[in-house]
Amino acid sequence: MDVRAILLLAAIVASPASAQQVNKCVEGGKTSYQSAPCANGSPQKTWDATPQHETYDNQLRLERIRQDMRQRQQQSYRAASGGGASGAVVSQYRERDRCQAAKDHRDAVYRAAGLKRSFELSRQMDDQVYEACK
Repeated sequence: MDVRAILLLAAIVASPASAQQVNKCVEGGKTSYQSAPCANGSPQKTWDATPQHETYDNQLRLERIRQDMRQRQQQSYRAASGGGASGAVVSQYRERDRCQAAKDHRDAVYRAAGLKRSFELSRQMDDQVYEACK
């Protein structure tokens, strides 16, 4: 097993997991999910939820691993199919790898920022993709 995987596993085990209780409340035909008890006193359903704490660095590391796995999968597919495509492939982009890398980076940044990302961040990431893919 890789040493980094062991260290990551140890860090996950050592980190405190504070579980919260989630209540599904139905009032006036509207359903809501909340950590506080229901106003009418009886939740329709209750369960424990442990929040996921993901960092930007971890998201980038996972994205690099996914890219590496995609590359390996493509290489093994080429080897199994006789060494490559029989026809020519013409990309609509000048530098396909650079364009795809910019898109992957933008996706990783968006996942790390979550739904609370700003317009400025979205604009910056989209501009970088545009420059890489034009």
